[in-house]
Amino acid sequence: MSAALLSAASSVTGQTPSPPPQIGQDELDLQSRANVVQGSGARALGMGGAFLARADDATAASWNPAGLSYLRLPEVSFVYSGGRLDSLEVTSAGRKEDKRHGHTPDFFAAAYPFELGRVIGSAQISFQRIISFQGDRTITETFLDTASGQAVSNPPSVVTSEGGYDVVTFGSGVAVGGNLRAGATVNRWFNGYHQTLDRDTARGGVPGHTTQEFDYDFSAWNFNLGLIWSPHADLNLGVVYKSAFTADVQLNKSRTDITVPPSTNQASNTSLGIPITLDFPAAIGVGASWRPRSRLTVSVDYTRTAWSKGEIHNFFILPAGAPGTGTPTIYPSLPYPSLETDPTARPQHDTVQVRGGAEFVLIFGRVKVPVRAGAFSDRQYFQASDGTPPHFTGLTAGTGVVIGPVLADVAFIRERGDYTALDANSVRSAVSVSSNRFVGSVIFRFPRH
Repeated sequence: MSAALLSAASSVTGQTPSPPPQIGQDELDLQSRANVVQGSGARALGMGGAFLARADDATAASWNPAGLSYLRLPEVSFVYSGGRLDSLEVTSAGRKEDKRHGHTPDFFAAAYPFELGRVIGSAQISFQRIISFQGDRTITETFLDTASGQAVSNPPSVVTSEGGYDVVTFGSGVAVGGNLRAGATVNRWFNGYHQTLDRDTARGGVPGHTTQEFDYDFSAWNFNLGLIWSPHADLNLGVVYKSAFTADVQLNKSRTDITVPPSTNQASNTSLGIPITLDFPAAIGVGASWRPRSRLTVSVDYTRTAWSKGEIHNFFILPAGAPGTGTPTIYPSLPYPSLETDPTARPQHDTVQVRGGAEFVLIFGRVKVPVRAGAFSDRQYFQASDGTPPHFTGLTAGTGVVIGPVLADVAFIRERGDYTALDANSVRSAVSVSSNRFVGSVIFRFPRH
């Protein structure tokens, strides 16, 4: 289900934490977006995202930095993506529709090849939005009014978000011998997101409205390592490792409740005198790519992200009510991103993706037109009612055109999943999730002088 950032009584007071109400202000949903090994680019994503052993263009650093060693011309690249993610949750008491859409620049890079004696490779600097929060979200809840027997819809909650988990990468890949390539990147993580929630809180004929704002910024360093081995001229085997890290988080929150009387509260971890840190997990991926013909490529990948070890420390929420009537509540530690208040009952799981795809290149004189397709299985980090994480499945398709030094590509990714959820009150719900995403990219290769 959608993850909510929750908290309970502060450990500073020595009180025992108890499950708090879920706060719409803190809703953060990474379902179908939690695989941090997956990189960027319409060519790779059109092949189902199976690119760890075939990364040989300007997006290589986002997949496997060893692939940078293939670049023999200076290249620049740009990727833009957009789409929507919708979910429907149905219980015996009603239904909840959650619709999200947004678009954002996804990747920029510049790469330059070099030769140092017998060492051949290239270096690259790039920007990637690993997880985007850019977009608008509308949550509509409908329930059965027991008095009238009629279905009643609350006014929709509107969440506006901007920003994302961004990375600036400095990397290089080199050829080591005749059939082995190695690469590494150093990554600076930064940014975060700003989120605004407007929600009607009227209940039992009593009017009410809340506006809540949430500023979350984080920063950290980590590294990626990659290898590509070619035991045969037509076969590549790849592996990539992305290191875990602990990020420093700055959190500022405010809320205004239009009630009788109205109230405004605000706080930050600086004003509370508490450090907030995020333990972001390591990830590993392996892949194979076979090119039986010069115009045909077939690839498969397996990746795992250790979200079972993801945690956020000293997260807090603001209470409703007049200023001074309550203090922010703090959790010493919560699993991230599921943030379950009872992780022993609903533990957070590692995400797993299995991806496969193919590319066939049509040639019309000097013009090349690649055609791509792929599929994937995407295991989520949260737990369904049967005690196991649900699996979403997806299909991808893409094409492009290569004219001289310009490579332009587009891709479409369709993902969906259905599962049964069980909340902390043992209420069972049927959940359906669907995601549609479009990606476009352009690569320009500068000719040799």
